[in-house]
Amino acid sequence: MKNLASALVVALAAFTLSADPLAQSVRRYSKPLSSVSVDLATGTVTHGAPPSARSAGTIVDFANNDLGGFVGLDSGNGFCEWFDAGVKGFAGNQSDLMSEITFAYCTSKLDTSAGGPGGSVKLGFYEGYQVGGGAATTAAAVFTLTGLPANTASSSFLGSFNCYFASVTFGALVAFADGPIGYSWKFIDVGTDGILAGTWPFLACVGSCSGATGTLPDRQGMVDAIDKYCPPGVLHSTFTFGTTSGSFTSISMDIHEAADLAATSASYNAATTPNPDTLTASAPVVGEPWTATLTRGHRSLPGAMFVSVRANRLPLANGVQGPAPLPLGAGGRILISGPQLGILSGVHNGIRGTVSTTLPASFELLGLHFAVQATVSAGDAKVSSAVEGTVGTF
Repeated sequence: MKNLASALVVALAAFTLSADPLAQSVRRYSKPLSSVSVDLATGTVTHGAPPSARSAGTIVDFANNDLGGFVGLDSGNGFCEWFDAGVKGFAGNQSDLMSEITFAYCTSKLDTSAGGPGGSVKLGFYEGYQVGGGAATTAAAVFTLTGLPANTASSSFLGSFNCYFASVTFGALVAFADGPIGYSWKFIDVGTDGILAGTWPFLACVGSCSGATGTLPDRQGMVDAIDKYCPPGVLHSTFTFGTTSGSFTSISMDIHEAADLAATSASYNAATTPNPDTLTASAPVVGEPWTATLTRGHRSLPGAMFVSVRANRLPLANGVQGPAPLPLGAGGRILISGPQLGILSGVHNGIRGTVSTTLPASFELLGLHFAVQATVSAGDAKVSSAVEGTVGTF
């Protein structure tokens, strides 16, 4: 990302505000940007970058924050929405699970610390979008940000305004397929003039900010054009802010995904006196169903079964003896230990039984190691062999 306090690589063309509410405008901005982080799970907005621990397991699979030194504006109050088209997947990440985004915005709204509403914007992310619209699309995520850090004094696009880098963390990982994508910016608040928006996007270069020209796609599949829908859903035009010094008609945006992490599942049993009932389980993937299957060592009457999920595999090769009514030796060896993470209940038919649950699409689950063991509580109460696993993205 560029240090915007340094010399800009493109010059402002003769863009001026128009009385036409459908005439988009652009303005140069050359001061450094501040940082802000937003947690969508809690709605918390804080100054400063997000904690570094969050980004340790992420990768940028769409990078378009090569800022060009200009900001763009259109009519506010929800009347206009801009769509940018590109191609996600240059990093080759398999997970396609969006964890956070980073983008730059500017606002003339009065900051919440000064008694104002702060900045507001509605963002959307779509699979299958193409320049000019018309292609079938699937919405991956659409959400509204409010109370964003803003200006210390009420102003306008022509007056003073402040600009920020915003990092937004999703409460749950969002499935967002690689390939053609679109992301949108809806101007939902309004400035002091009652027509133009009070919060607007920073523009990024297409290709690079080193003087690239034309509309050839860069490595993100971007083109030097934005689709304008006024009102939202009705395509008004496809426009460009390109100049002879470069092309910068794209909305700044980086898309972060959970980095690839293979899920694991491995069965084990007591070494000396193995439990006759056996347990198998699928590899645990965030956002996907996880299934554990019990197979009885000896046919029995149908009954209840319980699968206990704990944090660790018991390190002793033969486990430890479980309490009565578990039998001594085989069928009574406890193989898991540590904090209880959960219990799944089900039934078996005397031969086999299955329990299943869908794992939350939670970033915090990635890399979690656990061990599971089943118990049948009929007249012949026994515990099974065990499975240990690690939660991954595939």
